[in-house]
Amino acid sequence: MGKPAKIKLRPIVYRDTWGGLTLTLASDGSALDSNLASARMFFRDIDGTTGLELTSADAEITITSANGWIMTVAAVNPFPLAVGNWFWSVETTNVAGIIKTRVIGIKEVLADATY
Repeated sequence: MGKPAKIKLRPIVYRDTWGGLTLTLASDGSALDSNLASARMFFRDIDGTTGLELTSADAEITITSANGWIMTVAAVNPFPLAVGNWFWSVETTNVAGIIKTRVIGIKEVLADATY
């Protein structure tokens, strides 16, 4: 797989519940390199500082099919990140220990009109 796929997640209002995400990763016709062993999702600010990290090790990401490269990122309630744009990525590790960033994007957190 070359460059990570880019996805812009829907905006969320500050402190609302984020419903999570289900990802099925596939390649451009060739098989992915061995089974999926673990996954991490990062949300970073413009300076690269991590504001939130979700991992399969902490059961915040469930690998539903290691062979099929299917994972579900659990809901976050409330979504704790400050108002603004957050750059997110999903990093995978296969059973051979190869780490790759597979998906990247932007998550916008909107101000709550009541604040």
